[in-house]
Amino acid sequence: MSQDVTNATPASGSPEPASTRPARARIIGLDGVRGVLCLMIAVTHITGHYSPKTALAWHTNVFGFSLVYFFVLSGFLLSLPFIRNLVKDRAAATLPNVTDYTVHRLARILPAYLLIFLFVNFVLQVAYVQNPALQPLGTDDGTGMITDPGMLIANLTLTQSYFPAYIQTGINPSWSLTLEYAFYASLPVLFLVAFRLRKRLAVNPLVLAAAVPAFLLVLGLVGRALMPLVFAHAGTTDFMLLNWGPNWGAVYTKSYLTNADNFALGMFAAVVFVAMERGEMPERLSRRIRTLSAVAILPVLVVCGALLVFASQFVTAGVAIVAALMILIIVAPLARHQKSRLATALDFRPIRFVGEISLSAYLWHFPVLLVLGRLGWMSGDTLPGMLLNIVLALAVTILLGSLTYYLIEKPGMNYAKRLRAKKKPVLA
Repeated sequence: MSQDVTNATPASGSPEPASTRPARARIIGLDGVRGVLCLMIAVTHITGHYSPKTALAWHTNVFGFSLVYFFVLSGFLLSLPFIRNLVKDRAAATLPNVTDYTVHRLARILPAYLLIFLFVNFVLQVAYVQNPALQPLGTDDGTGMITDPGMLIANLTLTQSYFPAYIQTGINPSWSLTLEYAFYASLPVLFLVAFRLRKRLAVNPLVLAAAVPAFLLVLGLVGRALMPLVFAHAGTTDFMLLNWGPNWGAVYTKSYLTNADNFALGMFAAVVFVAMERGEMPERLSRRIRTLSAVAILPVLVVCGALLVFASQFVTAGVAIVAALMILIIVAPLARHQKSRLATALDFRPIRFVGEISLSAYLWHFPVLLVLGRLGWMSGDTLPGMLLNIVLALAVTILLGSLTYYLIEKPGMNYAKRLRAKKKPVLA
């Protein structure tokens, strides 16, 4: 995913005036973050599936919260163009082209997902045909080839998470893509309202920009507060099944209604970024955003730990706050057109490459660990065995992810860019 951002540093080290700031194609560091997160999620699944006791001792399940960071990152990156346009002069404040936005969003995910799903289902035959929460760990039980027409259509359209009978079938981690698409669909609708208000009200545009994530934050928190009520009618009291099983409780917990707050916190970080970028924030505060974000992380982590101990449904909201603060720590100097050593370190080419192929790698990693187990190549539940499993599964995942990225993902995104490029002369 490309982003328009400035990361140049003036010779003096001080921020440039907003009127002279050039646009850049990429925010350095965030691809590296995406790469690290992808690896952490894969490690969670690899260790939890084949080394549950060792994974429990080493708490590798904590890496699973990296998925929340992905949602926060999406909220930050995708809202940036909308927020930047919204804060322009009133006459120039226009909603970004929704058609271009839609084409790019579809091209970003669907080609790679469809190819990988079809290969996993019809060739490897390790798609889940039964809910994995009902299957024993360390096996490929419940997998095979989906032939049920309803289940197949639901997985092809990424709507399987909306049906209790189909949730977690197919490539089971793909439920997060369903959630991403719900966010993609909501973004232009919500900002359309903000842009119309921008034309009619004499309100600071940054306040209007912040109102959009504020709405999503309230939506997500209210949705989480209603979880016990939904669980009471889910037909089970098992924690795992309530979150992942074939019931309406799991459908609800994996819906946009209970996860909108994760995206919202990334959008709040984007509002802060744009305020710094445009010089709308007081200089004294702008200089300290990075420090304040770093200081705030520790108490938020303490609260997250307490929420985790009590199995609170609000724990992921706390994780999302940490993720948003971490994003600001990385990008705050870039908004001020200064160098960020942390961003540069995260832009280390191998890590950045994993970030670039992260979608394909994310989709491949679970089928890969199932196939390797079916072949008998995965080791036992010991620390050396767990480490060997991680190395082997990640190596195969990165190899397949690279192939899919260069053969499917990148050509698809380039095609979407060519469509936009052809459209611009016609509009002119």
